[in-house]
Amino acid sequence: MYLFKACVGAFLGLAVAAASAEPCDEGALRQARSAFNAAIRDDDIAALRALFAEDIVLVTGTDSDVIMGRESQLQLWRAEVGDPNSLSYLRETADVQISSRYGLGIESGAWTGSAPAGDEVGGEYSAKWRCDNAQWILEAEIFTTMRCTGALCDR
Repeated sequence: MYLFKACVGAFLGLAVAAASAEPCDEGALRQARSAFNAAIRDDDIAALRALFAEDIVLVTGTDSDVIMGRESQLQLWRAEVGDPNSLSYLRETADVQISSRYGLGIESGAWTGSAPAGDEVGGEYSAKWRCDNAQWILEAEIFTTMRCTGALCDR
């Protein structure tokens, strides 16, 4: 009888844990960022498209240029594909906060752009995400350039 109660208790505990797992929790947002980094690394434009809101906004790190809309951003990424001089970019998440009321998340961290010759540019970023159909979609990213090395300081 004790074994039966223990098995039922363990089963119910697993069922409750599974039922309480949120599709748009902090872990899922961090996974979305990992998928974003992989899409950049792999030049996977289709994967980037799936992560971008239609009206996504990007504010660049040095000049504060504003790139608005999914297609405008995808055009920038397409231009990088196959260019031997393009930078490889990485965003490293430091903090994530989730709004339980509005289905929004904010992420902050450090970004780095690395040139094939080894020079780097980087700084801090903040990203706004929205939970849409149980998936995190990127709505905005703001970058601030804080450091550079070599030829990338001339950009």
